[in-house]
Parts: sequence; structure tokens; C-alpha cells
Amino acid sequence: MNKINVTEARKDMSNFFDSVIFEKPLILKRRKYEAVLIEKSLLKDFLQDSLIETTLETDAEKNIVLWASKLNVWGKGKTKKEAIDDLCANLRNYANDVYTQFTFYFHGQNIKDKLAYIFHILLCDDNEQLKQIIVINKSKKTKQKKDA
Repeated sequence: MNKINVTEARKDMSNFFDSVIFEKPLILKRRKYEAVLIEKSLLKDFLQDSLIETTLETDAEKNIVLWASKLNVWGKGKTKKEAIDDLCANLRNYANDVYTQFTFYFHGQNIKDKLAYIFHILLCDDNEQLKQIIVINKSKKTKQKKDA
């Protein structure tokens, strides 16, 4: 991958930015540290398989509950639409909380296996985009065998 020093990038920021947006990702280097800069829609393409799997259940009060078990986030409502909207709000809150306190979560809570989902949520501009990455599976209730 092409690398560019921060000093060089600063001299011609417009061209540097345009090359990331219209050509390809680049590595920005400052001393011994490196950061990858990538255009937003390309990153979303990389994350396209990071779908949020949910289980749909009904609680004792007949509410619809959607549970994203990998993130331990849920949404609840009287209707499926209300549950999805609540889930979207809770997913956004969770992802924003992780992003705001990134160092704490990354080092203290070991969320490395959840990062793709978190960044996919953060990259959604609105709930309609977020709903596109949510997959709803119906809960499988197991029947208990009667003792003979």
C-alpha cells in the first residue's frame, strides 16, 4: 500500500484527500505510527458481511423483543416496527458509547470481535440504512417431552 508522510500530505491536502476518495486507500505515516485512510463507501463495502443477526421473541406481556446476541443489545415494542425502531436506537447508543469511550472498551472490555458490527452501525447515516444490516430470525421454541 502507498504510504505518505503527514508533512507531505499537509503540503497538498486537497490532492492527498482526493486520491483517498477517488483512487485508493492510503497509509498516513507519522513517526512510527501509521493510519489507513479509506473512503467511507469502500469501508462500508468491506463491512457488508457484518450483518446484525437478531432473534425475534415474544415476552410474557406479548411484546415483540429483538435481541442482537453478539452485541447483547435488544429492542422491544408492541409491534415489530416499534421493536425494530427501539433496537436501532439501542444499537446506535451502544455503538456511540463504544466510540466515545473507545480506549476503555477496546482495551478493557475486549470488543475486538465486535468492531466490524460497531463500525458498520456507526457508518449508517440513518435508521433506514441501519435496518438494511439487521437480519431477523424467529426464535425456535423447543417442545418439552412429557415424562411417560
